[in-house]
Amino acid sequence: GGHLNCLSELVEKTGGKIEMEKLPVGDPTLSAKEIIGNESQERMGLLVPEKDIDRIRQIAERERAPFYVVGETTGDMRLTFQQADGKMPIDMEMEDFFGKSPKTVMSDATVEETYTSPDYDEKDLKTYIENVLRLEAVACKDWLTNKVDRSVTGKVARQQCQGEIQLPLSDCGAVALDYRGYAGVATSIGHAPQVALIDSAAGSVVAIAEALTNIVLAPLKDGLQSVSLSANWMWPCRNEGEDARLYKAVEACSDFACDLGINIPTGKDSLSMTQKYGDDKVFSPGTVIISAAAEVKNIRKIVSPALAYIKGTYVYYVDFSFDALRLGGSAFLQTLGKVGDEAPTVSDSEYFKNAFAAVQELVNRGLIIAGHDISAGGMVTAMLEMCFSNPQGGLDARLDKIRHSDLIKILFAENPGVLIQVKHHHLVEKILNDYGIGFAIVARPIEERRLIIEKGEFKQEFDID
Repeated sequence: GGHLNCLSELVEKTGGKIEMEKLPVGDPTLSAKEIIGNESQERMGLLVPEKDIDRIRQIAERERAPFYVVGETTGDMRLTFQQADGKMPIDMEMEDFFGKSPKTVMSDATVEETYTSPDYDEKDLKTYIENVLRLEAVACKDWLTNKVDRSVTGKVARQQCQGEIQLPLSDCGAVALDYRGYAGVATSIGHAPQVALIDSAAGSVVAIAEALTNIVLAPLKDGLQSVSLSANWMWPCRNEGEDARLYKAVEACSDFACDLGINIPTGKDSLSMTQKYGDDKVFSPGTVIISAAAEVKNIRKIVSPALAYIKGTYVYYVDFSFDALRLGGSAFLQTLGKVGDEAPTVSDSEYFKNAFAAVQELVNRGLIIAGHDISAGGMVTAMLEMCFSNPQGGLDARLDKIRHSDLIKILFAENPGVLIQVKHHHLVEKILNDYGIGFAIVARPIEERRLIIEKGEFKQEFDID
């Protein structure tokens, strides 16, 4: 709908007058209809107080963004588009546009889906790791191959490539606010479509948690309160059970964000994610993709996932979920052709806030050498990715400090959490204990190019390269 759709919605409650000669027109042959309904992209309409126009104009000029004052609100509940010659191609009451349509009422029934978990054996660990790393969702290089020009404006402070060999492993991206200071804006994303298959509410919670654990290793100006989220809903609505699942997912998303004290001011949706082939249907898994953005105090202090071979350092596992380790919805179960019956989640929002604050303090005090979130592929994938980005060194992972007997769950569960490499471990432990956060030493860097995994009597070594 172009200008008509955008501007009419902005003045829906008041009415307004649009002066057509002030709209940017690159083709003088366009008719009034073509100008009013023009759908040229990369435009945004803003409704602003008159006193702020000069300030907005200054900002637009500074950023070299074309800016036009095209009209004003009137309070008469009419919308007019007026040409320079005084003719008005559109002069209508607002209710002629929007009417008084009744509220939409959607009815649906809850459909309980059940999934199973497979048997597995830790003796097959090498095969499991290789299969997980072959998954596109785990080891996809799209962040690298689709990078195009990743330094536009010269303010890009954190790109996707990390380490000496520049693998696309960065948990977040960041841009500087200007060319002189160190303040910036960091962005990250999170999603959990397979978890949502088991429990749509848990899928929303894990998606938010992943976006936040991806951004937690940047020194945010006001911690968690700095963050704003965007929610992109993709769902196969109007199929039995799917509207109910969407309602549950949106409710959980809202509740978790409110509990954390952060907002979701924007988003989008694609609610027709159903493909028909003859008499058959294929549903896209109901998914919410969360984007997080926050102001960063110092872009130079954003922690990299690239492990540094420094003697006397340790890798800690910091738990953000406050929940039992669960394999449901994991990349590991996907390689076995299963979804799983137990979905990971965050069982205590207050604990999550404390975990976020604790890691933020470690970042701000410069106590973290390297760090990486635990998401697709689980802890073992996070460890390997930290090693992949540099050509030397490895990890000796001794997992006895994690109080769980199932080694496969320890390595492949995708409960929200982070791995951090630290040197002053006594101080780090004190800070984590002060916040009441669950943690464990899980590994130490070694000179050999190997990943050694030990727990109890189990021990296996892997050649990282």
